[in-house]
Amino acid sequence: MDHFKYFLLNEERGYLGHRVNDVLTSIQDLQDDIENLGSRHLSRLAEDIVNQIRKILHSQWAPRSHKHLEELQKIAVAIQKTIDDKGDLREVIPSVMQNLQTLAGQLGVKVNDLQAPEIIPGEDIDQSDFELTGDGEQPPPAEQPPQPGQPPMPQPGPAPMPGQSQPPMPQ
Repeated sequence: MDHFKYFLLNEERGYLGHRVNDVLTSIQDLQDDIENLGSRHLSRLAEDIVNQIRKILHSQWAPRSHKHLEELQKIAVAIQKTIDDKGDLREVIPSVMQNLQTLAGQLGVKVNDLQAPEIIPGEDIDQSDFELTGDGEQPPPAEQPPQPGQPPMPQPGPAPMPGQSQPPMPQ
């Protein structure tokens, strides 16, 4: 019951955190492509990010979220002011990205929840540790029969030692 109460108390904060992470992802994508964009295209994409922030700001939020929303509003104003004054967005984007990362950290929501499987050091990995992603009906490539009209694939042998020449492939 305690976990559910904690969830209810922090649900809005988590939702705001996910929305801020969406904006952060957009700004990081813009930062990655900034060298390949012209000034008009860059301005248009930055305005799209400002509109994305506006949608967040115009939603209904509890009073305890207002300090985070004020920070988000400052970020949007900085971007829009740079666009309106025909300033250099290439200089503003890194600081905006840093402020968004700080805000996302304050909200405490992870950007992604992916985790690698735990492997005990020194223990061998078995085929049963892997998860099938397809239908699992095809045999491994080495066991597949040759298709009609195709020559059989040569089986790989041991790798040659450095300095040794490879034996010729059969034809």
